[in-house]
Amino acid sequence: MMRFLVAAGLILSALCLPALCLAGLSAQEKAWIQKATTFEQDGWIYLYVTGKPFEIGFQNGYLLAKHIDETIEIISYYLKHTTEKDWKFFRDAAEQMFWPKMEKQYQDEIKGIVAGMKKAGVQKYDEIDLTAYNGWIDLAWYYLPTTKAHGSCSAFIATGNATTDGRIVIAHNLWYEYMFCRKWNVILDLNPDSGHRLITQAFPGWIFGGTDFWINSAGLVVAETTMSGFVGFDPQGIPEFHRIRKALQYADSIDSFVAIMLEGNNGGYANDWLVGDIKTGEIARLELALKNPHLWRTFDGYYTGSNVAQHPKVRAEEATGMDYNDMTSSPNGRWARWQVLMREHYGKLDCDTAKKLLADHYDTYEEAYNPSSRTLCGHVEYDPYGLPEWGWGPYYPGGAIDAKVTDSDLASQMKFHAKFGHSCEIPFLAKPFLQAHPEYKWQEPYLKDFPSFPWTIFKAKDYSSMLDMVHMKYMKPKQ
Repeated sequence: MMRFLVAAGLILSALCLPALCLAGLSAQEKAWIQKATTFEQDGWIYLYVTGKPFEIGFQNGYLLAKHIDETIEIISYYLKHTTEKDWKFFRDAAEQMFWPKMEKQYQDEIKGIVAGMKKAGVQKYDEIDLTAYNGWIDLAWYYLPTTKAHGSCSAFIATGNATTDGRIVIAHNLWYEYMFCRKWNVILDLNPDSGHRLITQAFPGWIFGGTDFWINSAGLVVAETTMSGFVGFDPQGIPEFHRIRKALQYADSIDSFVAIMLEGNNGGYANDWLVGDIKTGEIARLELALKNPHLWRTFDGYYTGSNVAQHPKVRAEEATGMDYNDMTSSPNGRWARWQVLMREHYGKLDCDTAKKLLADHYDTYEEAYNPSSRTLCGHVEYDPYGLPEWGWGPYYPGGAIDAKVTDSDLASQMKFHAKFGHSCEIPFLAKPFLQAHPEYKWQEPYLKDFPSFPWTIFKAKDYSSMLDMVHMKYMKPKQ
């Protein structure tokens, strides 16, 4: 009887949940929320939002309010410890530098997030808080001259004779601190009233991805890896989160993507962008430095990303905090490993192979299979060298926290494979780690276990395939 009552109560709660969620909303607000969708799966939170900018923001803020609140709390704690600046500093900087430069559509979206959070019972934030939250990477690692720009992520993009069918394959994993990356788990499916549909991975309450892994309905696939040791920032420029969101919403080619990213470039979140156009099969690498941006492009081959700047002028003048001869370095070690793997798997690259490569544990410095900061599936928590380029000491609790893979066929349906946690299946367990490494006890309030979840496939909601647009006649045939 007790089991029956518990089960009945759970069913009743599920049935009543939509009504309870909409309590206190106006008829218009209820209509907005009823157009949105959210659910949890394999460690991810999927969120579909649609409509005008304020509506999209309201849906995001209302449905993810508790997650946004918790994430801002963690980020502000982290920033206070690592930069010695309180949240007011980041608010003031965002209000002065970012908010006045943002287009009205993105201001309205952020205002909508704040309004949605307030209706969900989270009252303590305004639009400046949410702007600082969306732009904290620009502010903490580029605007502040005393902090080090983090070089995070491993990725590749390939096309033509490098892949099994001559079409594009793209893969990416994100590297950051475990203490806050457990919240970087939103699959954001954006269907705005203007521009292109797009799907990405984001923090709750972000208007962009940040990881970055994107697909848009114009046939673009995009990933990035950050340049280690980068120095430079233009406070008069447009924040990176604004430019990448606009690029994916409005660009329909590699050229238009590059043009939007270059316009108002502030040097923040300085990345090597890997871009593919599944309509043509062309891929590109945009090294978006502040002074010396450079573009490579091809219909046949591959580009890799491991946080190593490639252009000689960028290395000499901007990414100067990196020693390119130090093979104990994570970016250098992973760059060397990518070159071996790309040669070994040339002509055989597909989604299944990409998943295996993102789980790779070969350490090029140790010349052994041993998870570390130099392995594509990164585990800095096992590495006695740490990551000095990023300010991470030995055995720092951070590394690769996810993996995403797609190809031209899947991207034409706005689908991709996603895995939350390490690709290699090794979990991170907070309690034994802190017992072994008490120097990181400052993270204890927010450092939690980080399991490895199964691979799953996400798809843009109710999306009709663009396969008619991606006809094989546009693809570069295999030789």
